[in-house]
Amino acid sequence: MTEDNQREQAQKLLKKYLRGECNPDEEQLVTEWFFSFDKEPAVPVTEKEAALARSKNVLMHTLEGEINKVKPQRRFIWKPIAVAASILFALTTTFLLLQQKKQTNPVTQLAAITADTSGMFKNDILPGGRFAKLSNERGETQLLGKETQPENVKSDAFKGNLTLEVPAAGTYSVVLSDGTTVWLNAASKLEYPDQFAGDERRVKLVGEAFFQVAKDASKPFRIEVEKSVIEVLGTSFNVNAYQEEISTSLVEGKVKIISHGHEAYLSPGNEAIISLDKIRVQPADIQKNTAWQRGEFLLDGSSFEEIINQISRWYNVDFVNAESIGLDNRFNGTLSRESRLSEVLKILSYTTNRKFEIDGRRIVIH
Repeated sequence: MTEDNQREQAQKLLKKYLRGECNPDEEQLVTEWFFSFDKEPAVPVTEKEAALARSKNVLMHTLEGEINKVKPQRRFIWKPIAVAASILFALTTTFLLLQQKKQTNPVTQLAAITADTSGMFKNDILPGGRFAKLSNERGETQLLGKETQPENVKSDAFKGNLTLEVPAAGTYSVVLSDGTTVWLNAASKLEYPDQFAGDERRVKLVGEAFFQVAKDASKPFRIEVEKSVIEVLGTSFNVNAYQEEISTSLVEGKVKIISHGHEAYLSPGNEAIISLDKIRVQPADIQKNTAWQRGEFLLDGSSFEEIINQISRWYNVDFVNAESIGLDNRFNGTLSRESRLSEVLKILSYTTNRKFEIDGRRIVIH
């Protein structure tokens, strides 16, 4: 490909991006290029994300051959005009390199920032996806995406005690050596052995997970959560340990909860709320508590605080001025976790009669 052809291809891609017509892969390519032109590495990612949105008009001026008409402006922490002045050279020379890198070493970008197509926001954010990091006791790691299962990692390095970490905007499942399947929600971590030994099957959980435990009456399955232990023989249940209070919702089977000298048993359809001084057993909303595993936000009776916590983890964003909406207010409805963030916020805006602004990875409530 000649230099002129490279330049033309790069220009077409960026014009397409500025019109909001790129597919997710093309949007990621342009965003990677923008961040690669980094003369100030100490600039926070959120500043660069906001600068990317601010720079669109300046970048378009460059593509139209009008960069010389842009008057000097106040210096941003990230220099969008400086970027624009060099865009034709930088984009042309890095375009094919980034494409090659993408093909040989794909970059997993969860909840990627993308262009807003509605005209209501500075940018948009795509939903999270399937991704995790597997680590051994020596700190060696293996990244896992859509096509790689932890149990299929054959390296001898990943034996003994393992840790499976799912970041914000991620989700993942693993089949343990006994046949138990564990689905991990965003911002969660599971510690487990590659082979269970002894007279029990023990794992440790931080965050949230749904367990489908393989039956083995001779080896009880035990989950450590903070300073509590959940013990089962064969059952399906959800454990939410994001907050100080831990909740366990039982779908089928039987569960025993042991915490701070207290014990309780769960029957299907109930949940245990575990706090420092007691275990409270009550009827559970199973559909709501397991909605994340089905790819939904089920908000039946949810407080605004619960809703924004779920959104924050799945889209890897922070809310600003959330306290201006009563955090205890209750909401109802169902939202797909496959939706873009803008689609979710439009519904929240309608139900709260407030304006939500997406600025990089900040959601400002007005």
